[in-house]
Amino acid sequence: MPPSGTRTQPANAAILAATEQLLRERSFSELAVNDILDVAGVSRTSFYAHFPSRSAVLAACLRRVVDELAVAVDPFLTEAEHDPEHAIRVSLHRWVGLATEHGPLLRTASEEWPHDPELQALWFEVMAAFSGPVAGVIERARAAGVAPAGADAEGLAACLMWGYERVLHLALVGGALGLDDPQAIVEPLAQMMVAGVF
Repeated sequence: MPPSGTRTQPANAAILAATEQLLRERSFSELAVNDILDVAGVSRTSFYAHFPSRSAVLAACLRRVVDELAVAVDPFLTEAEHDPEHAIRVSLHRWVGLATEHGPLLRTASEEWPHDPELQALWFEVMAAFSGPVAGVIERARAAGVAPAGADAEGLAACLMWGYERVLHLALVGGALGLDDPQAIVEPLAQMMVAGVF
């Protein structure tokens, strides 16, 4: 039975919401289009009018969440020159909070992109969209004399972001880091950024 109000939503939004809901209950490999149709309350024809495959739905869900994550990290991108440690921690708390809220979706995307060329291209695009602005922060901090010279800023930013991605994935999977709460990664990641950049 579709969630209350789903039938009044545009089909696209209903499909995305249903997919993310179902990923909380089962793995992507266990998720069938029929499952999405049942929860979204849309027809097969309507589904394929919007999306060619389950992977396309997953990519659309990811794009929507990435926009929220970009807003979450804005303090670091805009305030790091004034108080980098505070800006980093504020951004990380927001980032981890949103990532936890959308944990099953992000965990699924992180696990599926190596096997799906379209999703891989999107995942790399997402990571570049985060590492590019971070490289800008590094360059501005170095120019202002508040960060030492060092490795190429773009390379350093990319390494930091991919490191964050793996740590977040492990935190969302649970157990591997010995942490009970994903927010526990905030302080280690903050120290990584402060030490790595400033």
